Amino acid sequence: MRIHIIACRVLTRELSYLISQSPHTVDITWLPQGLHDTPEKLRALIADAIDGLYRQREQRMLKHFPDVIVLGYGLCSNGVVGLESRDIPLVIPRTDDCIALFLGSQERYLRLFEEYNGTYWLNNGWIETAYIPSLEMKEEMREDYIRRYGEENAEFLLEQDSLWIGNYNTCGYIGSPIYRNPGHPALARQVAAINGWKYAEFEGDIRLLRMMTEGTWTDEEFCICPPRHRVEAEYTGKKIQAVPLGADAV
Repeated sequence: MRIHIIACRVLTRELSYLISQSPHTVDITWLPQGLHDTPEKLRALIADAIDGLYRQREQRMLKHFPDVIVLGYGLCSNGVVGLESRDIPLVIPRTDDCIALFLGSQERYLRLFEEYNGTYWLNNGWIETAYIPSLEMKEEMREDYIRRYGEENAEFLLEQDSLWIGNYNTCGYIGSPIYRNPGHPALARQVAAINGWKYAEFEGDIRLLRMMTEGTWTDEEFCICPPRHRVEAEYTGKKIQAVPLGADAV
């Protein structure tokens, strides 16, 4: 089977490792981290990546066209809602976001969400690709604001930018079973300390990501969107559903 994955950059280490172990031919298109903050842009970039595969096929730029497209995204602020499959299936994990992918299941994610409500999650991928509220990032922002708006205005802007920090009380670091960098949990501890949060560590689990690359998708944990269907939100716990084009979601 030929699988093409379209995924967020935060999944780079885990998916790269698992692709090397997959019994299938797997290609991947990476998209920038942070698109969950702008779901319409996320949806547009995924759609463009899918369109790009078809353009390459039309221009005979692909030796083999994929048998299936798999998204390295969960619901992600409804960023996958409205996507359409063409003549091959589109497979999407039934998760809220990438945190469940790093934890191994949506079930575990929900359990920890209840137990550690107000957690700001970090892991290797987030630390390597995202802007996080560390001392270094705050100093970079301060220098940028001073340069553009002056010192007095910079302090006000920094205060406004930090208001969201009050929504969290814990920094949760998810370890990776395939890559460990001692500097990463240390940085996560620093983030917790400077923002007045508690700190907790959790062992990561790559089972869902492995299922993505090995083609072992189950209806319980993946939405398998057949050809000529549209992705819609689903509100009974499955997160997403596939609706035939021209039909309305139930």
